[in-house]
Amino acid sequence: MLIIGERINSTRRSVQALITSHDAPAILKAAKEQLDAGADLIDINCAMGSGDELADMDWVMNVIQGGFRDASICIDSPNHLAIDKALTAYKGKGRIMLNSISGEEERIRHILPLAVKRKAKLVALTMNDKGMPETAEERLMIAKDILARAVKEGMDPEDLYFDPLIRPIATEPKQASEFLKSIPMIKGLGGVKTVCGLSNVSFGLPDRSLINAAFLAMAIHAGLDAAIMDPLDRNVISVLRASEALLGTDEYCAGYIKAFRDGRLI
Repeated sequence: MLIIGERINSTRRSVQALITSHDAPAILKAAKEQLDAGADLIDINCAMGSGDELADMDWVMNVIQGGFRDASICIDSPNHLAIDKALTAYKGKGRIMLNSISGEEERIRHILPLAVKRKAKLVALTMNDKGMPETAEERLMIAKDILARAVKEGMDPEDLYFDPLIRPIATEPKQASEFLKSIPMIKGLGGVKTVCGLSNVSFGLPDRSLINAAFLAMAIHAGLDAAIMDPLDRNVISVLRASEALLGTDEYCAGYIKAFRDGRLI
């Protein structure tokens, strides 16, 4: 399962301050901590930085490449200009993921061609111009529409990661079960993968790590392929590694044993 490290996100005030002040050592530290903890990709979100997202994205991309030239990056923005800027800045040999398109025409029209041209992995949110879906069936229908458009434009379905959009159970308690139900339905489309922004499920609740970890175990069992999450959260990482071992996706429990030896389990 792909771990996409979420910590370099300007919606967090501490990170916004680092970007605004151009604190390169702190940005590199945040990247290193996540890579050392097992992150496969580093998510970069600069939407709430200095107010100039394109300049901030260019700066953060170059800072991270200066310390980790071939780190794999998830470029996180609804702004196609910021995504294009980040793609131009990236000179490494790692994987690139774009986060994200949706069923909204504006985002598909501008961002999908960038993914196809760069052969990047692409997150697709199961929402459209009508808004957020309520049921698993509605999520599936939106995913079908996006997949058809993406394939028509030359996208490899195996590079498409659908996000069925988990919402906070504190305010929408039925949405977790609809999300879980939607995972195998969407994967049944063939070749495509699934991803989620894990921490959204626990927003507004105490002891969020516990909720995140329990939900991740359920989602992995349902077939989740990737999560945007905090790899420094030992509760979550422990459950992830244990789930992979139990489901047989971690051959001979090698990943679980390594995490134990590295002191990363609870």
